[in-house]
Amino acid sequence: MTEFELIQQCFSSWPVTNPALMLDQGDDCLIWQTPQPLAISIDTAVEGRHFPEWASGAQAAQRAFLPALSDLAAMGATPAFFTLALTLPSPLNETWLMDFSARLQQLASDQQMVLAGGDTTSGPVPVISIQVHGTVQQPLKRSAAIAGDDVWISGYTGLAAAAIQALLQDRHADIPDAWQQAYWQPQPRIALGQVLVGKAHAAIDISDGLWADLAHIARASQVHIELEAERLPMHASLEGLPQSEALKLILTGGDDYELAFTAAEEQRDAISLLSQQLGLPLTRIGQARAGDAEVSVMHNGKPMTLDHQGFEHF
Repeated sequence: MTEFELIQQCFSSWPVTNPALMLDQGDDCLIWQTPQPLAISIDTAVEGRHFPEWASGAQAAQRAFLPALSDLAAMGATPAFFTLALTLPSPLNETWLMDFSARLQQLASDQQMVLAGGDTTSGPVPVISIQVHGTVQQPLKRSAAIAGDDVWISGYTGLAAAAIQALLQDRHADIPDAWQQAYWQPQPRIALGQVLVGKAHAAIDISDGLWADLAHIARASQVHIELEAERLPMHASLEGLPQSEALKLILTGGDDYELAFTAAEEQRDAISLLSQQLGLPLTRIGQARAGDAEVSVMHNGKPMTLDHQGFEHF
């Protein structure tokens, strides 16, 4: 299969279209015209770093596309289109590639997102770069937290990190379904992000770990964020672990793609109602205060310390 046969067979004639896309694949640039502002983010997934060497094409598509989409959720944006830069070893593994493109098309269709363009090339290992674009009139930002805000989190954290530990130790049979789901098919909180616009002040998606990502809000907003360990939601599948290990996964594990956000105390009832409407746990876990732009965690009334606060790329 040549490069152009690859594009034609795997990435052309997808069902989702959008009138704002004036010119798409097949030219030097795509052209998108809309009166609304665009939120844009790019993520790269590398075999052996972001998904195992033995991952199927479908699994690789999930691990690349869904985390990229989570950045739009954090801004309160509505997904619109994406571009794909794909590096693949030669000769092509056509079974893997067809599996990848079929799953990517399904995921994009679920979000009504257009594949508007991209690039393909050859390299030593599969590398998937996805740039997502969404429309948003009033974006949620990291820099808008206010002293006195409550700090909230959606869903549960720590499950994907627990799955990674088991995968690295080749303990596949020991991985609960909830961990598998969290790692292979994270759920970008698009609907939550959209309804938080006007209710939340600041938001971020949790990719590198709850503690580390809340530190981005603390620094950008120049507030101190204090978390209460007793308030952190713990999924039932983590309850069999030693408490210290479970808390470490919840606070620093990463790969969660839940939303952490801040909101005024007056929004508590409204956020609790959103939780019911969305069928999604939303848990108040701390508060933003005036002070140094750091994050602290109190556990049983004492400051908690950990040897690291989250994932680091280098």
